[in-house]
Amino acid sequence: MASQISDILTDSLILVGAYAQGQTPNTDDMALAFRVTNRKLDSLSAEKLSMVGMKNQMYPLTGQQGYTFGPSMTWNSLTRPIKIKSASTISPLATEHPAKICTADEWAAIDDKSRTGVYAEAIFYDNGFPTGNILVTPRPSGGSMSLWTFEAIPQLPSQTGTVSLAPGYEEAIVNIAAVELCIAFQRPVTEELMAAATQAKGVIVELNAEIFNAPAPPPAGPNPASPPALRAT
Repeated sequence: MASQISDILTDSLILVGAYAQGQTPNTDDMALAFRVTNRKLDSLSAEKLSMVGMKNQMYPLTGQQGYTFGPSMTWNSLTRPIKIKSASTISPLATEHPAKICTADEWAAIDDKSRTGVYAEAIFYDNGFPTGNILVTPRPSGGSMSLWTFEAIPQLPSQTGTVSLAPGYEEAIVNIAAVELCIAFQRPVTEELMAAATQAKGVIVELNAEIFNAPAPPPAGPNPASPPALRAT
């Protein structure tokens, strides 16, 4: 469902108490709400919360040990994934073999990383920013690498126009941004606003837990200091 971005920003400002229903926020306050909302979206992505679920994409294997990974890189992903969930090699004969995603220590423990083979048995992702690097061993000279990744929550492109949000996300974004905006406007965060933000975020946390088959965190107690977060495994 497409939502007006200006409505999302205005609703956050109304929840703060900076404006009443029917009033039009000024340019500076809309710009502030826009910046704060995008920062909160970025923060939600850092907590391993995703709006689009997991994405599967194929990348060519050309015999190299290392591939740059991200927008406009050797392995070109339109967005920088926040985590690789699983990986496998698809051979030129269309057979598939899983690849272990190594930690830094596990990668360092591999004796011979330069050998070649039909399948990559292990990979290491350095999670670099803005450019990530993926190392593979053995080094297949053909076929492709299939990666399942957690995708970041897209940021609002501008203060106007529309944005498509998954069910439950608009309410969470409006309320969570309003909590942060209270600081900027030197307004107290009411118990009602904090409860609404916590509940709305809890909905998307549980949704992510179902999508990614990860345990949801325990329910928050009364008046938590901050909304709960889910870290995908």
